[in-house]
Amino acid sequence: MSENKLVFSHNEVFKTDPNNKDKVIMQIPNDIMKKQGWTEGTKVKIKVGDQGTIIIENAEGEENGK
Repeated sequence: MSENKLVFSHNEVFKTDPNNKDKVIMQIPNDIMKKQGWTEGTKVKIKVGDQGTIIIENAEGEENGK
């Protein structure tokens, strides 16, 4: 199985919520959005890998988007 991996720094993905400094917003980078054919509003499933990696998958077709 070949790995399909893109690497980004945390500063490229996580931003402080301007409305609440205690919260963080995860913004999926445009490179990933384009590659996957996703647009704003696409439902995704997010998992954390065993080495702290973030795995983002399309959730379409899954019950309740989970």
